Amino acid sequence: MPGCTLHAEHKAPKDRALKDYYWFCFDHVKEYNRAWDFFSGMNSGEIEDHIHNSFYGDRPTWRYDMNKGSAEDFLYRKAWQTCNFTENDPQKEQEKNWNKRQGASSVTALTPEREALSLMGLEEPVTLEEIKRRYKTLAKKHHPDLNRGCSESEELLKRVNMAYTILKLAYEKYEALVEKES
Repeated sequence: MPGCTLHAEHKAPKDRALKDYYWFCFDHVKEYNRAWDFFSGMNSGEIEDHIHNSFYGDRPTWRYDMNKGSAEDFLYRKAWQTCNFTENDPQKEQEKNWNKRQGASSVTALTPEREALSLMGLEEPVTLEEIKRRYKTLAKKHHPDLNRGCSESEELLKRVNMAYTILKLAYEKYEALVEKES
């Protein structure tokens, strides 16, 4: 800054190109950066485009292998598999679910039991042993001791515990009903 006698060792960008810089002392670079707006002069569409492009580091993406699709497809698949506690292909699962819905005469709401089955990656009919086996697998996978500091795994484990409790109680009620009828 004109009149500043301090050593100018901190750089600040002149424009969005980030190729040319001004040099300031520490106090003046803080003041300049506080007032500088990277998006100044851009409309909302240009801002959204910039944010979308910078998500990939303004670099092109490429396929990991010819059969599996783009990097984005790979990440989507992995995220879907993690959230749904499965190793199945999301595309095939979505097609299977769509086909099931098309075959159903009416759309049924998810009961807590069906939601719990879905969360645990199980389908009807299911035995209590299968429920327990799947619960143990998921509990080990998302246990806090194995996933230190991962709040997502901790939340998933809570949901898995709740799903297991719902399914176990439902199965016990079912067995009691069958016993009562016989």
